[in-house]
Amino acid sequence: MKLIYKFNVLMITLLMTACMQSAAVMGTSETPEWLQSEPAMYPNFKYLSATGSASKAEQAKARALSNLAKIFEVQIREVSTTSQDIQTSKTEGVETVESSARIASVVNLKTDKMVQGARIAEQWQNSEDLTYHALAVLDRAHAGNNIRGEMNRLDEETQFSLDQQQKRSDVLLKISDLYKASELQQDRAILQKTLKIIDVKGKGVTAQWNLAELDEQLQRVLRSLPLQTVVRVDDVGGLSNILQAAASNAGFTVGSAGYQLAASLKAQQPVKQDDWYWLRATLKIELVAQDGVTVIGYQSWPLKVSAANPSQLQARMIKAADKKLKQELLNSVLTFAQ
Repeated sequence: MKLIYKFNVLMITLLMTACMQSAAVMGTSETPEWLQSEPAMYPNFKYLSATGSASKAEQAKARALSNLAKIFEVQIREVSTTSQDIQTSKTEGVETVESSARIASVVNLKTDKMVQGARIAEQWQNSEDLTYHALAVLDRAHAGNNIRGEMNRLDEETQFSLDQQQKRSDVLLKISDLYKASELQQDRAILQKTLKIIDVKGKGVTAQWNLAELDEQLQRVLRSLPLQTVVRVDDVGGLSNILQAAASNAGFTVGSAGYQLAASLKAQQPVKQDDWYWLRATLKIELVAQDGVTVIGYQSWPLKVSAANPSQLQARMIKAADKKLKQELLNSVLTFAQ
């Protein structure tokens, strides 16, 4: 069964903040072995490693750390970095890098624990082309422990949410708890995937809950939510039918009592531009408590359609509203329930 994914995904910037010690930069034509093969001092069974090269030392270090992050099977999107904030100093020939650099990768996770402890282990400058090279390493055991700790936290919060929903008498609160549990386990699944990369045996820690079963449980509670559909404003026509269809498509059972799912479609006057006619409207939904007054949550979307003939605008706007409701209704209600 298709999992329910949260649309407003919280994007967390990956921060690598630690004091990282490395050997002093060497200027020689003799290429170090870690640029050509597995680093002898940092074998693969104990460390993850990656290299980076650039015309400047700080950029080489940042690229090495970024390349190390790319090993993990998460959606990493590189964005431009405005500042690196990397400070270096030397003590008795050993360079220390104190870095609050924002390795400008945005990851689809709620934690950066998988890369805590990453450091620049070696540096080298080619004396011929003056290119800087850096080796970034991450201790597998250290990173694995960080991820397991975060997975344990997610499991504890999941168990709490599932225990809470069993005590609830209000169906909407049950939905909120089950939705949170599902989200927590989706995050855990990403961490499990990452842990399997770090774990030399590729096992990780098996989840206590099955995502598909959690989703099915959520769907059952959704169907039990007492819900009625109400149209506040309809400047186009046909909103009542598409609202009921979207609610049914989302898994709700529509009746004549309970919470109100209210919708409005307010349209502007059509505008002609060149040889085309344009119609703009605002589609809005509200979830109203069973008292018929308290608004629990609302969401609105701007809609715009065009046609060569103004008589086509109404049908196209109805189609646009129908598509938007079927895409967004379920996730909007789940967000309202939180």
